[in-house]
Amino acid sequence: MEQVLSIAMLALAIALLAVLMRAYSRLSEPGYDPEGDTGRSVHEIAIPVRVAIALVTLPVLIRAAEVAQGSSQGVVLGIVLLPALAWINAFAWQFRATLSGDDLTVMAPNFRVHRYDLSRLVEVQDAVPGTLCLRFQGGEACWLLKYLSGRNILRQALTEAQPYY
Repeated sequence: MEQVLSIAMLALAIALLAVLMRAYSRLSEPGYDPEGDTGRSVHEIAIPVRVAIALVTLPVLIRAAEVAQGSSQGVVLGIVLLPALAWINAFAWQFRATLSGDDLTVMAPNFRVHRYDLSRLVEVQDAVPGTLCLRFQGGEACWLLKYLSGRNILRQALTEAQPYY
């Protein structure tokens, strides 16, 4: 039971870290004025999806801790699961796609920000469930999650960028 409690505390610490990272990233955004920046929209993973990810993660970690008490294979499973689930939660709480005019800025899975020019958009594919693949001239590709806040604004921008595809 002690390991279960420690895993639960670790999960809460990961959630707190994600919240702090998110707060810091908002404060450190240079030149962002929410009232004056009308041509810019920020799209994040919808809150119900983020909460669902966190709620699924906690029982998985608790069950892995229970299995780890009985076998060394369970410990290996926990060592593999913990970073993977921490990454999934951090990415879900940190992901951001920013639309500003013809520029689309998207956070990649490695937490780096990439900028794309929507005027160079060639194709929008709905291949993988829950995601959109945007292909641009020059061979660049960008994956966007479908379940974003303000997705209608984003879809409208993608539709308006249609002259190339």
